[in-house]
Amino acid sequence: MIRITLVFVAALMLSACSGESEQECTVPDGASPDWIRVIRCDHDYELLVTERDDAIFARTATLNWIIDREDDNRVYFINSREWALHYLFADAYLNKEGFTPVGTHAEFNLLNYRRENRRFLLGKVIRYLDQDLLTIEFSAGDTASAAMIIDGYERVSAALHDGDSLLYRPVSNDQEQMLGEISEHIPVIRTEEVFLGQTYQPLNAVLGYGTLQFRKVAELSGLPVGPTDIVVLDRVPNDIALVSGIITDEFQTPLSHVNLLSKNRGTPNMGLRDAFTDTELRALEGQLVRLEVGPQEFTIEVAELSEAQSYWDSMRPSTELVPQFDVSIDSLQDIATMRLSDSIRIGAKAANMGEMNRIEGTPIPLPEAAFAIPFSFYQRHLESNGLVSVVDALLAEYAAGTLSADEARARLFDLRWQIFVAPMDADDLEAVMSEMAARWPADTQLRFRSSTNVEDLAEFSGAGLYTSAGANPNEGSKKIADAIRVVWASAWNHQAFVEREFYRVVHEGVRMGVLIHPAFENEEANGVAVTINEFASNRPAFFINSQIGEVSVTNPTGQAIPEQILYYTWYEEPEYEVITRSSLVALEDNWPGGQGVLTEAELAELADLLERIHNHFRPLYPPREDFAMDVEFKLAPGRQLAIKQARPLATHM
Repeated sequence: MIRITLVFVAALMLSACSGESEQECTVPDGASPDWIRVIRCDHDYELLVTERDDAIFARTATLNWIIDREDDNRVYFINSREWALHYLFADAYLNKEGFTPVGTHAEFNLLNYRRENRRFLLGKVIRYLDQDLLTIEFSAGDTASAAMIIDGYERVSAALHDGDSLLYRPVSNDQEQMLGEISEHIPVIRTEEVFLGQTYQPLNAVLGYGTLQFRKVAELSGLPVGPTDIVVLDRVPNDIALVSGIITDEFQTPLSHVNLLSKNRGTPNMGLRDAFTDTELRALEGQLVRLEVGPQEFTIEVAELSEAQSYWDSMRPSTELVPQFDVSIDSLQDIATMRLSDSIRIGAKAANMGEMNRIEGTPIPLPEAAFAIPFSFYQRHLESNGLVSVVDALLAEYAAGTLSADEARARLFDLRWQIFVAPMDADDLEAVMSEMAARWPADTQLRFRSSTNVEDLAEFSGAGLYTSAGANPNEGSKKIADAIRVVWASAWNHQAFVEREFYRVVHEGVRMGVLIHPAFENEEANGVAVTINEFASNRPAFFINSQIGEVSVTNPTGQAIPEQILYYTWYEEPEYEVITRSSLVALEDNWPGGQGVLTEAELAELADLLERIHNHFRPLYPPREDFAMDVEFKLAPGRQLAIKQARPLATHM
């Protein structure tokens, strides 16, 4: 079995045995204290640190500390396995007569994270194992001044036997703004340096079974992988068919399309530097394996077929999923009048946009004057061109098992081609052309977006399976018809077919609508946000990824690292933690957001939009504790925020 684990304990014990006697350590052999004042050896560290499941970075060991400023600045290094929160430790040990009371949890947080006259200074010492770094860090919502941070660093480092190697890492924008002053007094390291030094990156920390396959992304179309494969990839792909697990040689972003697919499907996903040439992984190539991605480590080992089969069966619904549709509506639909219940007529993507028009308060900034082509137009296209029988024949042969995988792929391609080349109903096309002319100037670049009745369902996400297109009315009616038929044909994309089949979706019920709106041209920035803190549920936040220009956030390439921040919603004032800054902002002169993609005001505006969207949609979907919305946004010319799309964040339960 290959087991990649934190070697922290073993490394520290070896260090303690080779040159550090028991007399040099603070803690006697066999003792297990709740706190100590000085760390004199690595063995002391080992007794107190915790491998936190909610850590943003993997392979870290965390040690909480408190400095009591009213009691001669005493330093307490806390047993962080026993006392996960500073407050719980302070409440148990530091409620002393003659000192400011610890108070309730809320009072403690308000005073000691937000006030100048605080009693305690609070923070963490973190050992980053992949990077061989030791850092001191303060909470993202901590308003400690530069002087407090410097003082805290000096007192903590003086109490550490290896304090000379301690670096200060700012985690929030406010802390970054003070770096000029702080760096004159203490050594610092930026988050980007920590991020680039990672070796292991857990993205979707779950268990999976599959045959281990190695593929270059360029080979995926010619050497496809299937639902019972776990695939090791040389790069992060733009898209991937349903698989049982993913390991990428390149690091991803948590809101990359590949990771959102993995969450939708409930399959493990991770990044591992040099995974494609890793000798231990290569030794398992072609074998059935069990992959477990954990928040701090992963394991992979040879598996039994019976275990794998049970796992695959558990991933599939026990009964068929029959899509609901209504083709009685036979006219183009103004999105402004639509609501979520109209998804059975125009598809989920279009209906979700319509529902956002119903959110109370200031109107949500959406694409201008959007409208939808209902399912009835798609139905008429298939019926009038004799394609219903083609679909029925394909599905019958597939169900009978008379088609091989390659034959099914070829037949699906042929079906898509027939849908694309078949003439569009003249009256329907004329209705679309007239509607566009009434809404926008003829030279407006438009997006034609897929919108089906098999998306955003409780049992099936369907995200990313279909195709959108672009066209300009000035290019003529044929170009417009082509764009519409591309979208219609994508109902039978091979990847969509395979994934629907695995999740027992009845293909005969699939219907395709088209959402049409102006394209976002010359955007200043783009991004994706989810309205949940997936790192730590006890610290509510919006997770916002953004990038300048049109460079993809969901499928970044090369060194185009997007900005990643946790925008906390539980502080009395807005606070956010910086995980990475955009690698492209530094290349821009006089970028309005400074170090950030968005300005402080734009972040606040986006956070308000996210909160309103989340609160509006939550009661419209089946209740679940981890409900969240997945929101795509744009920063249009003039730095105007606009919401491109909002859908429930689907996670496999």
